[in-house]
Amino acid sequence: MSPSLDFPEGFFTKQERTDGGIVIYFLIILYMFMAMSIVCDEYFLPSLEIISEALGLSQDVAGATFMAAGSSAPELVTAFLGVFITKGDIGISTILGSAMYNLLGICAACGLLSNVVSTLSCWPLFRDCAAYAISVAAVLGIIFDNQVYWYEGTLLLLIYGLYVLVLCFNIKINQYIIKKFSPWCTCLAQAMEESSEQQPLMGWEDEGQPFIRRQSRTDSGIFHEESGYSQLPLSLQDLSQVSEDPPSVFNMPEADLKRIFWVLSLPITTLLFLTIPDCRRKFWKNYFVITFFMSALWISAFTYILVWMVTITGETLEIPDTVMGLTLLAAGTSLPDTIASVLIARKGKGDMAMSNIMGSNVFDMLCLGVPWFIKTAFMNASAPVEVNSRGLTYITIALNISIIFLFSAVHFNGWKLDRKLGAVCLLLYLGLTTLSVLYELGIIGNNKIRGCGG
Repeated sequence: MSPSLDFPEGFFTKQERTDGGIVIYFLIILYMFMAMSIVCDEYFLPSLEIISEALGLSQDVAGATFMAAGSSAPELVTAFLGVFITKGDIGISTILGSAMYNLLGICAACGLLSNVVSTLSCWPLFRDCAAYAISVAAVLGIIFDNQVYWYEGTLLLLIYGLYVLVLCFNIKINQYIIKKFSPWCTCLAQAMEESSEQQPLMGWEDEGQPFIRRQSRTDSGIFHEESGYSQLPLSLQDLSQVSEDPPSVFNMPEADLKRIFWVLSLPITTLLFLTIPDCRRKFWKNYFVITFFMSALWISAFTYILVWMVTITGETLEIPDTVMGLTLLAAGTSLPDTIASVLIARKGKGDMAMSNIMGSNVFDMLCLGVPWFIKTAFMNASAPVEVNSRGLTYITIALNISIIFLFSAVHFNGWKLDRKLGAVCLLLYLGLTTLSVLYELGIIGNNKIRGCGG
């Protein structure tokens, strides 16, 4: 089935799009880029900041949990649509394209589009790479026979629960590994020492003042200046007293170019202002949970429109649907992760950006268990969910190469997220994507070419 059949019909016929109407679709795609950038920068990330401060989460834990789940909301919606509405298969192009882009494409964007060189910690990256490898093995093992039963969907949910449990005891596990491996590998111990300076979740210290803890270099602080190891009060009341309300979103900037963008974004800005409480303001600060979920909802809506427009554009240009799945659709569904990670990396929060990349992949893989479990356990317990496992061996090889390469590249780059690492990731991403496209088009395999409209 053509990917365009999963969406409503466009507002132009194919002939009208060929005659110039496709320009409107390109403009809508660009506008959705702008819309997602606004909702991520002004609502999603500020709500994540307050959640991290309230729970005492470190950068990497916040990036791998709340940030990954919120920015991956479109993938969860797509998984539900694929199981319950469109009955679509989990094809090689969808899994492979999205996974490779998330791993290498977003890392390349963070390195190339950031002016700040971020120092990365060994343990968070190792932890998330291992979790992603396990989740990939679990999903591919489950769909090996093209059928998914209720207990297999439950297994994926249990694996994700175990991953969250590891994050809850992140610091203790990190310190245990350092103690065990430091006698044999001093370089590993030195690399992991930096992340061990964090405090455990909800780890408050009593030094004469209640509810005061030391903030380490890897604590969350997206919108606040780094304060080294100074003591900071983290109660929401103290935060609301210190912070000042940002300028109104309806204040017109002075620069001419910014005025043009302000006028173009005014409809989106007004829509978001009326539907999402701005937790950066004192009045709405305690409504940060509503801000988080509403911003995730709008991210999903904007992503749906973006992927819809990209799909119709690919059909008009007669791009093969497998090429669409490996390139444009993979980048489109992962755009919220890309924008959020780049914004974080530009503020020097490398651990948070990398944990968001890996945590989003873990969430994307294991969240497939939610719709599978609901359908097989409650709606149709007698029949399994039918899926497609074509190209299973190629998926496994490509994803393993991506995981091993990313960890090795960061290690040999001196645990820095910079433009050199971004360029190397970009080259590998282009290489693996090219090989995948050639495989799907039958040039290096036995597949047949099929266009988006066919």
